[in-house]
Amino acid sequence: MVKISRLSFSGVIFLFCFFLSVAVATAGDAVPFSGVVKKVLPAKNKVGIKDPVTKKRFTVIVNEKTKPDGLKILGDLKKKDKVEGEYTVTGAGLYMALELVKK
Repeated sequence: MVKISRLSFSGVIFLFCFFLSVAVATAGDAVPFSGVVKKVLPAKNKVGIKDPVTKKRFTVIVNEKTKPDGLKILGDLKKKDKVEGEYTVTGAGLYMALELVKK
């Protein structure tokens, strides 16, 4: 059986925790995004977006604090529009748009 010294084990645990904390965005951090609109739900203030590079799909919630640039109302967005902006993740895991720009 391989024995790992207490110091080596502590070092491995420290490095794991350090890299985990660097890689994960915490609630409240602004995260930039860009993508293509897949679905617009104006009644629910939601926009479904797909990142063409990573193929990741996510939904951002647009509220009164969102800065819409180039949009008068959410209904101006259509499927296949290119958008970018920033969102923050709430404690409940929802993506709240801080900024939403139609390109």
